[in-house]
Amino acid sequence: MLDMRELAGYHETYRAELFDDVIPFWLDHSLDREKGGYFSLLERDGTVFDTDKYAWMQGREIWMFSKLCSVYGTRPEWLEAAKLGVDFMRAHGRAENGDFYFAMDREGRPLIQPYNIFSDCFMCTALAEYARVSGDAQAAEEGLAIYRRIQQRKDNPKGIWTKAVPGGRNLCAMAMPMIQMMMARELKGFVPDEELMPIIESNLELFFNRHVDRERECVFERVLPDGGHLFDVMEGRLLNPGHALENLWFVMDVAHDLGREDMVSDAAQIMLWTARRGWDERYGGLFYYQDYMGYPTDKLESQMKLWWVHAEAINAFLLAYKLTGSEEHLDWFRRLHDYSFAHFSDHAYGEWYGYLDRQGEPAFGLKGGKWKGFFHLPRMLMVCEGWLKEMMERP
Repeated sequence: MLDMRELAGYHETYRAELFDDVIPFWLDHSLDREKGGYFSLLERDGTVFDTDKYAWMQGREIWMFSKLCSVYGTRPEWLEAAKLGVDFMRAHGRAENGDFYFAMDREGRPLIQPYNIFSDCFMCTALAEYARVSGDAQAAEEGLAIYRRIQQRKDNPKGIWTKAVPGGRNLCAMAMPMIQMMMARELKGFVPDEELMPIIESNLELFFNRHVDRERECVFERVLPDGGHLFDVMEGRLLNPGHALENLWFVMDVAHDLGREDMVSDAAQIMLWTARRGWDERYGGLFYYQDYMGYPTDKLESQMKLWWVHAEAINAFLLAYKLTGSEEHLDWFRRLHDYSFAHFSDHAYGEWYGYLDRQGEPAFGLKGGKWKGFFHLPRMLMVCEGWLKEMMERP
């Protein structure tokens, strides 16, 4: 078990990493004070190497600065940073139908059509959290309207922008149930319970009955509508340990809040399957992608080690230990912590490297990119700092 000395050590590590290394990096390098919004594509030292702006990175950063205010108390620099993103996205982010463009140039001119529903999901939670800390009633109305629009789009999220041939291969992705659980955690008290609870229950059912394969002890990324498999193609065999573990800690947190301790225990067991299969026994760390049958995947980055995969795995196993007291989950937390802080953390310039090769060396130095922003890492540091503090304070 974690004794008080070890708890205090971890707590200080996570708090220092968040406040000394991560938040200052993004405050110093990401804010576009001239044109509004945020730069996301940042080199190791914070140099901006591309000025385009991506809607879901804007939404994630608005949410993160707003959430810091909710958790630690409002600081003017955090609230001002959140407002910078809100104002930019209000002015430039939405297409005529109200959905969010995927990408814009620095000035806000649209570049990529609103094909990606996850842009809207992150803007929804961003505006909800910003409304909470700023008192901006318009943001609250916008966030709720976006959430309801997401529920209308969820069965055909790309709409006219989809590349799939109608009536073709019908595989269901885990991404939508996962983002629904993320939103459920964040929108409690914001979306009326009578509206939110049926969505929570339906997505819990989709996850456990479709994507969790108890016989094979796997969480599959893409499955047939009845939970069956299409094993003669790569996408039907795809495993993503990071996605599975991220979804599992969302599920575990929601289940605990609902008093569903049987589901908490179930999620904890599934975490163990995922980590055991996903761990690289030769070099350490979790693989990005795997093929269930051991074949190559179509993802050239499959054997790389990514920051977000390890951040979400740390969340999963610390929460599981906190709620269950399982020593096996504690052992996995320690293993993931040791690997991640030894390989990803960059105290010379702040933040974490995003992409390591299989051996654990940085593949390149970027700290922010098209897919890496001010989100997974600071969220992990924030929630883990909070959970560790709770464990230190309980009898």
